[in-house]
Amino acid sequence: MNQSLIDSILFKAVKNHEKQNFSEAEQLYEEALKIQPNHIGCLNYFGTMLAQTNRKKRAEQLFLKANQLQPNNPFVKNNLGNIYYENEDYNKAISYYEAAILLKSDFVDPNLNLGIILNNMGHLSKALVHLNEVIKIQPNNIKCYAIIATIYKEKRNFKKTLDIYKKIFEIDPENLMATTGVVDLFNTLRLKNLKENNSYDLVEIFTFLYKKNSINHNMLFDNAKNLIIFDEYHKRLKNLFETEIKLLNDDLIISILKKELFHLMLQKSLFRDMFLEKFLYKVRKEFLILLNNNETDLLEENINFIFSLAIQSSLNEYVIFQSDEEINLVNELKKKIENNNIKEFEIAILACYFPLMKSKVITEKLLNFSTTNKLFEELINIQIKDILEEEKLKKTINSIEITDKVSKKVRNQYEENPYPRWKHVNKISKINFIADFKNDISPNKVPLGSEKTINNILIAGCGTGQQLARQTFYTDSNILAVDLSLASLALAKRKMSELNSKNIEFLHADLLNLKNIKRKFNVIECMGVLHHLNDPEAGLKVLLDLLEPNGYLKLGLYSEYARQHIVKTKKLLKKYNYKNTINDIRNSREMIKNNTDNKSFLKLNYNYDFYSTSSFRDLILHVQEHLFTLPKISKILENYNLKFLGFTNPHIKKDYSKLFNDDVTNTSLQNWNNFELKYPDTFKSMYQFWVQKAKN
Repeated sequence: MNQSLIDSILFKAVKNHEKQNFSEAEQLYEEALKIQPNHIGCLNYFGTMLAQTNRKKRAEQLFLKANQLQPNNPFVKNNLGNIYYENEDYNKAISYYEAAILLKSDFVDPNLNLGIILNNMGHLSKALVHLNEVIKIQPNNIKCYAIIATIYKEKRNFKKTLDIYKKIFEIDPENLMATTGVVDLFNTLRLKNLKENNSYDLVEIFTFLYKKNSINHNMLFDNAKNLIIFDEYHKRLKNLFETEIKLLNDDLIISILKKELFHLMLQKSLFRDMFLEKFLYKVRKEFLILLNNNETDLLEENINFIFSLAIQSSLNEYVIFQSDEEINLVNELKKKIENNNIKEFEIAILACYFPLMKSKVITEKLLNFSTTNKLFEELINIQIKDILEEEKLKKTINSIEITDKVSKKVRNQYEENPYPRWKHVNKISKINFIADFKNDISPNKVPLGSEKTINNILIAGCGTGQQLARQTFYTDSNILAVDLSLASLALAKRKMSELNSKNIEFLHADLLNLKNIKRKFNVIECMGVLHHLNDPEAGLKVLLDLLEPNGYLKLGLYSEYARQHIVKTKKLLKKYNYKNTINDIRNSREMIKNNTDNKSFLKLNYNYDFYSTSSFRDLILHVQEHLFTLPKISKILENYNLKFLGFTNPHIKKDYSKLFNDDVTNTSLQNWNNFELKYPDTFKSMYQFWVQKAKN
């Protein structure tokens, strides 16, 4: 036997394998095995390539043969473990990984994969043993640290969790896994007993996170706000609110206004807190009066705070109440700026009350104005240049005429107030749809053939693009994003451009008219849209006509039980004849905030959508709305031969599983209805779930 010939063939095979020339590599591996069928290296390399190219059965056969020939080869056992891991045969995977580790205790791969499997099975302490072994061997293994962090989070050891994430940031400050993980930690955890003298580390980590533009900072807000005004200062500030003492004369207030974290939060998070809203209202008014009195020292000293507050005003769309006195002073300030040279602190104060783009004179002046202040520049971008860019983008979007009367009313609402306004999203690593989908419907599983490709996705009702942002990270899909509001689409297109998205096409159209586009989709997502149609089922029929057999449909529908307080509020606002004007929205919010005896109103104070103009209008003053129950949804799914695959919220499913542990797939709508009756606020956002269309 010519060993040099075998070595030469194998060398060429491996080189082609590394270059992903799989066809050439396969021919060479087969040639080598014909000459020497028991060549361990060839069996192992060839099996690895077959596994890579999703031919796991043949790969398993080669690895098993190699294992018979060399039962003490840890690499072969590890490869067999990988095959069974990918096939979800975890018991076999565990046995081969353990065997590999017995033969080679410092073998990273089986320790890591064993840690992952044991973690997924809920054996957290056993998982930690293997993961810590990986860290001993590879002290900078970020993937391993990230899994360890999730285990400590599950164990509710939040200090350890945070310490692990800090370790990852020391290795790689821009690591996406750690960033996503720590944001999720603070989104689910509520920090307590915070005092200024014991929170320096937390202020540091939150400041670090807020400086990033790769996360959704709104997920940090509920904890970050407690690092701005600590509990120990709340009572003192409440007392100040009730007096005639000027807040800006108080040293504590001034120290708060100078906090870098406070500035970053104003620039990047929508403020959703009654106390802080009152604080901002009072401080804003005092700065306006100082300006009117030509007392500018404090203004200039706190200019970065004022610019940050102006940016916050853009985010909340000027929803915070304005008194008659303020409105009169702002009108005078606007005229003054229109007739004089630009002063940055005057623009900053005006922009806290008034969208700069609404004055053509001021807009022209600012477009020709240069500044060295980065926040001033950002303010002009947000309030003028981005809007001008969106006007240009409107002309680049194809349109289908909207004819339905109700759809026209809904369109007009979102043309006036595109919803939702957003700034940043969580950036993630590239992912394919199937991986995301499996995670969404877990613990349910749907058999997917190896040939299954998701390459055409329809987002029916994409709004301003926040929902689209995750899809921009899909590696395998082309997306058609449709909405009936051109203003929303233009904003979405601008934001997708910021994310460097290449896989999204935009279309201005009514969902009801999509039957005319003559296209089919593997996946359709329609979140928060059908319940705003005149006839939701008519919209569903259109979507199902566009969906391929066996295709997946994600729906979001309002819950009748979870929205009882909103229904009551809508009736009361109608009684007082509140309209959709900005002044009526501000005044109705004040009525809701001040009526502390009304339980429906109190619930609204904690609703995310209460804190910006477009979201308040969408929540309470929408022109068209239908409500659903799970029995009603179950009947609709039955009528249209749709298989329910599961709700998407993992926290809700975790609570559900504690009550209905016999429903291992979490798909019994009867059980879910009983769960919602017991916990009516479960679906306070929406029912969000996946269904599958029948094959025929």
